[in-house]
Amino acid sequence: MNGPQPDRRLIEALSGLDAQADLALVQRTRRAVMETAHQMRAAESRRRRQLGIALLAFLGLALLLTPAVWIVVDDLFNGEHFQDTPTMTMSLVITLFSAIFTALIVHLRSRRARDGEES
Repeated sequence: MNGPQPDRRLIEALSGLDAQADLALVQRTRRAVMETAHQMRAAESRRRRQLGIALLAFLGLALLLTPAVWIVVDDLFNGEHFQDTPTMTMSLVITLFSAIFTALIVHLRSRRARDGEES
């Protein structure tokens, strides 16, 4: 019986008695879970911040455009035509602010999509 001696650590690892191997696996798994949890918290925080910025931009736009919309509607109800200078000016202002707001939303969405692809 002078054959090669079996590796004791290999036998223990295969039989599940190697505590060091189990500990290393547990530590790797724990690190992976902690990293994933951290990434999920960061993504949630980023999503809330972007939602807050979009809501703030929408409310700011509504606050800025309310007087212009009021003037246009008041002029139209008082008998002025849509082609009159004040009504046209206010309509252009409303269109400009709406275009800026739309560009802001598109930029934020593309940035969010780009951040999602990089993560």
